[in-house]
Amino acid sequence: MLPLLFAGIVFFFLLIGSIVFLACLLVSRTRQYALSAALWCAMWGPCSVMLMVLAGVGLIAAAFVTKAGDLQTFHTPRLLSAFGWTYLIAGVLITTVVATASTWIHQAVVRRITFALFRLYAAAVSAGIGSVFGWSLGWWMMYRELSGYVWLFVWGICMLALIAGFGVAAYKGARGLRGEAARSFTWITPAEF
Repeated sequence: MLPLLFAGIVFFFLLIGSIVFLACLLVSRTRQYALSAALWCAMWGPCSVMLMVLAGVGLIAAAFVTKAGDLQTFHTPRLLSAFGWTYLIAGVLITTVVATASTWIHQAVVRRITFALFRLYAAAVSAGIGSVFGWSLGWWMMYRELSGYVWLFVWGICMLALIAGFGVAAYKGARGLRGEAARSFTWITPAEF
């Protein structure tokens, strides 16, 4: 059950990143930051899972270190009181730093690769974003109890259409996702940008 919870948390933040990606595409001044903004939101998923794992390991370690043998308080539902607000605030700050650093590195690398390579990268990432929306559609169909081979076929066609549609749209519109060429520490010419 715990791996499903972790997968659900990661998927939730992937979905948020996908929605942020679409929102950035709608505003022309933020298009060049759409991929990085989606990455920033998506980084919260793995970081949240890591913080939960560390909290669980901390609870288990505290139970072994205290040697009290008091199993009644081991499964306390008040996790925040066990760790305090300091752990939560520190976790949010660390996650923010990790997400910001990875986004900054991503933006620096994306501005220094050739346009042909960037088109492939943008198409692959956008196809992945299309698959996130496809999985969301599939889970919505399961929630609505739309079952049977016909609905499975409909979902498969929609999934393929979303993946291909997002990938092709990003491949063709990659120039708008790019921004302007880097001026310092670059290894490609402005023509290759």
